[in-house]
Amino acid sequence: MLLAWASAWGGVAERAAGAPAPLPDPLTLEQALVLGSDAHPSIHAARARLREARARIELAGARSDAYVELRPRLRWVAADPAALETDPNDHGVVLVMSKPVHEFGRRRARIEAARADAEAAVAALDAARLEQALAVMDAFFAAVLADLAYVRDNEDMAVVYVRFDQMRDRHAQGQISDLELLEWETRYHAARSRRYASDGRRRVARARLAERLGRPGELPRELVRPRLRGVGRRPPPEPASLLAQVLEAAPSLRAARAAVAAARHAVAEAAAGRRPLLRAEMEAQATTRRIRSRDRARAGLVLEVPLFVGRRVRAAVAAATAALGRAEAEAALERSRLRERVWELAERIAALRARRDEALVELEYRELYLDRARALYQMEVRTDLGDAMVRWSEAKRRLAEAEFGLARAWAELQGLRGRAPWPLEPATPRAERESS
Repeated sequence: MLLAWASAWGGVAERAAGAPAPLPDPLTLEQALVLGSDAHPSIHAARARLREARARIELAGARSDAYVELRPRLRWVAADPAALETDPNDHGVVLVMSKPVHEFGRRRARIEAARADAEAAVAALDAARLEQALAVMDAFFAAVLADLAYVRDNEDMAVVYVRFDQMRDRHAQGQISDLELLEWETRYHAARSRRYASDGRRRVARARLAERLGRPGELPRELVRPRLRGVGRRPPPEPASLLAQVLEAAPSLRAARAAVAAARHAVAEAAAGRRPLLRAEMEAQATTRRIRSRDRARAGLVLEVPLFVGRRVRAAVAAATAALGRAEAEAALERSRLRERVWELAERIAALRARRDEALVELEYRELYLDRARALYQMEVRTDLGDAMVRWSEAKRRLAEAEFGLARAWAELQGLRGRAPWPLEPATPRAERESS
């Protein structure tokens, strides 16, 4: 029993040592980005593709390595009676070495294609990391906005419940009819339903964030709202000034360009199938049956010149050329997508700045209105304090939504220019002058 107890506790300790540390509480956006940087399966898949591409570089070079083969044999022969050696045992061992000396462009094209493929895998990993960082930001912002929506709906339910409770008292005193009471009860249940739906959206948003952080089922409890100072004062970017940087440094387009280079080298390798091949060969053997015409060792250079290859080379070149055309079309499609995306982000930033200004003014108005309602409430004057609190909470949520959208758009623009999406880079001096 003691051994079983010790073994059980040892297993628990091992599982505890191998388990990741719990999520920070409270959780900040910076912590979430660090935790989620390598946690998602998309990153694991991109890393695996990179390892595979690097292995293909070694494989491409290894195809020109020397090949040494040992061929032992057991053989019995029926010798000609007129032969000098009539021993039926013809056992032996042969050592054969072969190595390509000159492949007339095949090896170089093969290795360059593998290197370009590895460059594409590196860029694809960068693109996956950018996509993962933006997805973590989306999930984090969505969870914070869900919290703010829940606060608004919870306050709304409390306000409606207080009024519904007052109506029940008045109904008991005969001051209102059954119809009016049912109307307020309907309003209360509608507000209660919205509150429960908001609470469910909070948990769903946290579950999505946990998935992005590689912690499925481990829902974060408290989230810290990011500080986004100055994000609303930045002027909208000029798409024309950003396009050159994006088309040069965007990870997805770098991967597409490298794929085009790999396809071109593959075409060159396929076309080299018509060229000769120079090979060095060495052979040594030892046998039990000695024959004068059998050499003990031989070495030489063999030049293989293709005279007729049928349709093999033509078909290989056609397939490689088609793959090159597809890679070039995909690169052009990615350039088109990036141009559209830069314009979309620029216009989105302009619209979100206007929405943020609107939300900021509305929040200021709701704060003043709430202060007045609170003062009237303290003076025991009938007021709509509850409605004022709900409207103030909604104004806070709208402002946060606009600021989060701006931060997300600027982060994506940074990532498309080949930079870290977070933290946001400081505004340029020109932007600071325009904002002031």
